[in-house]
Amino acid sequence: MKNASYKLSIVSFLAFIILFFMSDTINAQTNTSQELVYISVEIKGLACPFCAFGMEKELKTISGVDSVHIELKKGLAFITTQIKQQPTREGLEKIIIDAGFTPGKIEYSDIPFLNKE
Repeated sequence: MKNASYKLSIVSFLAFIILFFMSDTINAQTNTSQELVYISVEIKGLACPFCAFGMEKELKTISGVDSVHIELKKGLAFITTQIKQQPTREGLEKIIIDAGFTPGKIEYSDIPFLNKE
């Protein structure tokens, strides 16, 4: 009887620990997604994959940028960054111009852009 009770206690304790850590993970993901800003940037002049790769590298140097996705066919860059470190329009335009391209429309959003090629 003591052995069964002991096993039940251990299983209950392990289940509690697993649920505890899972709830922290879920909360962390929710909080992180609320702290992000999504930016769509039109980049005129992107002609080849090498241009897109170079532009992606330049955009990733911006402080706070989590990810950059370039859609070459559409001439768009999708940037995900921390809301507290979001780059200014002027800063983005300067990076694009310095890379040899022409900046177009820049949009900021609190929800991700649908970026499927």
